[in-house]
Amino acid sequence: MKWLVLFLFGIPSAYAGGITPSFSTGQMETSSNSKTIIVETIVTENYRTGYSYSMQGSNVQPTSGTIISPDATYTNTQTVNGVSFKWVTPDLPTKPQWEIQSPGEAFSIVENFLAPGLDATSTIQRTINTESQSTSLSIFSN
Repeated sequence: MKWLVLFLFGIPSAYAGGITPSFSTGQMETSSNSKTIIVETIVTENYRTGYSYSMQGSNVQPTSGTIISPDATYTNTQTVNGVSFKWVTPDLPTKPQWEIQSPGEAFSIVENFLAPGLDATSTIQRTINTESQSTSLSIFSN
């Protein structure tokens, strides 16, 4: 056992020393580039689910017993892109009937009927390009 103790004291020991950088000056530069391209198509569809009926004129009047607005009737349920709806259309046999108010005189009549359905479609196609650059410079000295 004595030999072991003497042996352990006889081994030179290692000492940890501080780690200190050995540079005096320097610099470090990093660069980064990024590019993003987004291509998109936007489609908008506007539907009119009801109808519009209008009339204008002169020297005309509704025929006796005629109603001014046509009765509404509903079509079967329809689904477009997950949206369900029913079209509302006029019952055309119940459309107002017109007669000349003062026979022999000038008259005019204009009827407008706007049916339900696709009213307008717009398509927008665009590309968005985004680029970014970043540079970082670190200067150090001792």
